[in-house]
Amino acid sequence: MEEAVEWYFAITALAVGASHVARPPDWAEAFRQLHRCGRPGAFANGLLSLIPGAALVAGHGSWAWPGAVLTGFAWLMVAKGIGCLVMPDKALRSMARGAESPRAFVAAGMASLIVGGWACYCLWLRTHTN
Repeated sequence: MEEAVEWYFAITALAVGASHVARPPDWAEAFRQLHRCGRPGAFANGLLSLIPGAALVAGHGSWAWPGAVLTGFAWLMVAKGIGCLVMPDKALRSMARGAESPRAFVAAGMASLIVGGWACYCLWLRTHTN
C-alpha cells in the first residue's frame, strides 16, 4: 500500500508543482474565484487538501525515514484542510493574499516539486533495497 501512495504522491505533487511554477497567474485567478464564493469557497479549498491528505495518511502511516517526510506532509495537508473547514474566515484572508501574489504560487510549486521528487526517491530506494 505504501508504494501505491508514494506513486500517488510523486505523480500529483510533480504535476501540481509544475503547474504552480508554470502558471502562477492562473492559480491566483483560481484563488480569486474561490475567494469570491465566500465561505463555500474556503470549504472547497479545504476539501482540496483534506481529501487527498486523509487518503495519503490512511495509506502511508510510516514514520520511518525517508517515508516519514511524506507522512508528515500528508498530515500538513490534513491540518490545512481542517483549518479551512473550521476557520473559513481565516482561510478567506489567506486566499485573498494568495490571489494578490502569483509569486507565492511559484514557491508553493517548488515545495510541491521537492515533495514529488522525495516520493520518487522513496520509490527508487524501495526498488534498490528490496
